[in-house]
Amino acid sequence: VYPGLMVTAGLIHWILNMLNVTVHIRDVCVFLAPVFSGLTAISTFLLTRELWNQGAGLLAACFIAIVPGYISRSVAGSFDNEGIAIFALQFTYYLWVKSVKTGSVFWTICCCLSYFYMV
Repeated sequence: VYPGLMVTAGLIHWILNMLNVTVHIRDVCVFLAPVFSGLTAISTFLLTRELWNQGAGLLAACFIAIVPGYISRSVAGSFDNEGIAIFALQFTYYLWVKSVKTGSVFWTICCCLSYFYMV
């Protein structure tokens, strides 16, 4: 059981309600995986751009967007941890590479927070 899934859905629902966007928690849960699927493509682009170049990052983002194994885990209504976990894993990798390359404490703290969210 991944408690971050419920916390993420609840936090998004709370933020939307604070912004006077009336949405039911069920709708947040239904669209959580597709939203994080888009964020996974962005984090894949960032990671690959950091390791290679911008063209390779764009190609990698396109590949992750059409991989059938990931599409089956990120369809609307699939309220399971894979939709968020793959994004968290990719984003943690990106932040780790960024912190190692720059040596910045800021990126290291961001990486630690992302790792905590992933676990």
